[in-house]
Amino acid sequence: MRQPDEDPSAAEPGAASGSGASAPPGEGASTGDVPPDEGAPRASEPPGEGASTGGVPPGEGAPPAPEGGAARRPSEGRLRRVGRWIKEHYCTIDVRTLGLFRLVLGFLLASDCVRHWAEASWIYSNDGVLTNHYHLFHPSSGYNFSLYHAFSSTGEVHVAFALSLFCFLCFFVGWHTRLFSILSFVLVASRDNRIVMIENGGYVVVNLITCWAMFMPTGRRFSVDALIRSYRERRERTAADLADRRRPEWAERPYVSGIVLLAILNLATIYYFNVVNKSGQIWHRGETVHYVLHLDRMVTGLAVIARELIPFWATKGLTWSVLVVEALLVTWILSPYGRRFTRALAMGGMWALHGSFGVMMRLGPFSWFMIGWSFLLPTAQHWDALERWYRRRAAPRVVVYDGDSPLAFALMRFLVRLDGLELLRFEEARAVPASGAEAAGGGEPRPELFEVRDASDPGDGRVFRGAAALREIAQALPGGRFAWPLVRALSLGAPGALLGVVSRRRDGIARYFGLDRAPRGRAAGAAESPSPLAERLAGGRAIAREVLVAYLGLCAVSQAINENKSVPAFLKHRQPSFVQATILYPRILQGWGMFAPNPITEDGSISVDAITIDGRHVDPFTGLPPDLNLSDARGLGLGQIQQDYFNRIRLDRNKPYRKPGLQDYLLRYHERTGRPEDELVAFDVYWVRDQCPKPGESAAYKNEAIPILSYRKPGYRPAPGLPALPPPLREASAEK
Repeated sequence: MRQPDEDPSAAEPGAASGSGASAPPGEGASTGDVPPDEGAPRASEPPGEGASTGGVPPGEGAPPAPEGGAARRPSEGRLRRVGRWIKEHYCTIDVRTLGLFRLVLGFLLASDCVRHWAEASWIYSNDGVLTNHYHLFHPSSGYNFSLYHAFSSTGEVHVAFALSLFCFLCFFVGWHTRLFSILSFVLVASRDNRIVMIENGGYVVVNLITCWAMFMPTGRRFSVDALIRSYRERRERTAADLADRRRPEWAERPYVSGIVLLAILNLATIYYFNVVNKSGQIWHRGETVHYVLHLDRMVTGLAVIARELIPFWATKGLTWSVLVVEALLVTWILSPYGRRFTRALAMGGMWALHGSFGVMMRLGPFSWFMIGWSFLLPTAQHWDALERWYRRRAAPRVVVYDGDSPLAFALMRFLVRLDGLELLRFEEARAVPASGAEAAGGGEPRPELFEVRDASDPGDGRVFRGAAALREIAQALPGGRFAWPLVRALSLGAPGALLGVVSRRRDGIARYFGLDRAPRGRAAGAAESPSPLAERLAGGRAIAREVLVAYLGLCAVSQAINENKSVPAFLKHRQPSFVQATILYPRILQGWGMFAPNPITEDGSISVDAITIDGRHVDPFTGLPPDLNLSDARGLGLGQIQQDYFNRIRLDRNKPYRKPGLQDYLLRYHERTGRPEDELVAFDVYWVRDQCPKPGESAAYKNEAIPILSYRKPGYRPAPGLPALPPPLREASAEK
């Protein structure tokens, strides 16, 4: 990851000598989701991962096996064995892992969208610091394209973010997964391109991980798509059909593709370069954590407390431990053997490393999306172990439902699809013929919509009804015990009362949803073979996908070689323009090295001394009097977007974005406050900086304020009793 004080707009394609398109600072991404019916490669689980070995059958993107009598050279046999070994150990992934990965990634995308939405007015709209029309004619990077350039006012930008949030949520639940995975990638890349000035390594991680997700069938499990497909393929009609728990092949077959290899290698590459690029003496002396904790523009309140309590000798140990963990992560992620342990260690190490980064520093999406990336690491062995653990804590149950109610049967069909551990059994209950006074009353007592009893102990006479029945069912479902509090919250704490209303109106609800109609579709267990044409098309799509993945992988390797400083100079090369475009349009960069080769030792932020029309001095960014002394700060409380914008706008190369962008934004201060007396007649924008405390000390030093923008209202004359405006300051460079 790039240094936080580097400007993404610094490097343009072809700007660096001896290399092709050195991308603007940031960090790296790809495209395509293959849904279950798109001809994904078939393969069995690799040995030691819970299944027997297997290849990809013809039509699934892999070449067919040679004829039995065909002679093969020994070298050809070795190459096939090597290829099969790579496929089994690095190109195969459990579809349950892909489903979980989609849930995590979709949640993170939605959360990050909300974070940007909260600051959309000042950073993405024409009311902010960079209008869309100015950026279109003065792009901050080469190969720049953004859908957000089509939205101007704050209201329009909010609509754009609302539509983006809708796409991310659709991807999260897995509805039309392939479509919304592609749209999600286009939207995050567009958001990044709208203002590259605030891009950091986290933004590139978002682009990369969302890009690679497009090529994966993340909707095969734990998704609305999988549920709909299951309903379409299995139309249970009787209680016996409910007992048939055979899963379709598409929901069980591991996924085999080069995108799995690319995503895992890219993850390991991030940690590799984050280690080798940290070659500076500050890292070697163990002083990095000390300096990072004193970056007031970047740290959280928790880091401020930590730097006051943790002794210097302990920060040295933490510095070296970061290097050790990052180095170990490379070996744990790539280890082909003992993955039950190495992958678990890798996930634990990533959570610990990035979790601590996330709570100590305001790095934007970097830490949380790196944790999200780790959810591609679980293997079938981890899922099997999790299943065994959950089975020991869950109790099997028998669900007795009203056999005469279409609504009850529809609910049982739904439960069958949620019951991944097959801990539920289903029995029908029929209305008992009325007799005596009941018959005279003209009705037969109907059974409960459903009730539950213990399946492990037939002698247990307990029967659970209402909310208790719902609770018992939830505890038998995978993860249900953790979802039960959510069920109670959604039912306003009265799930039993809600179920009672549904039970009393079961017939009307069934008619409303058309559940009393004759069933249509294939019976449970019926199979439909694809046509020869469909198989050929599926094979063609798989081959095209793998070719595109291979091309993106080569582009990523080229970019990693050119962007990372530790790569020898003789490997640097000039990239063709189409490779530059492939990398820079979607911002899938590959420069990694957080705080490398040395951490930042100089802290700084923007402070504005503005004069209102009634003579007051105010900082329009805070609404408070200007503060030109940074050395006494205990954290500035700036969000990632604001602190990165401040850090980048002070650079000389971004001077064109101060006028009219920053200047016009400040002059609209009174429009944002709604107070005419807040109109600004003069202001000076300073880059206020100081040096972080020396190792073992706690006091910052060498504070200075450097004017980078000065404005005086033309023709302004102060009102009687107000002093004349001071002369404009001479602007200076904040990079010296």
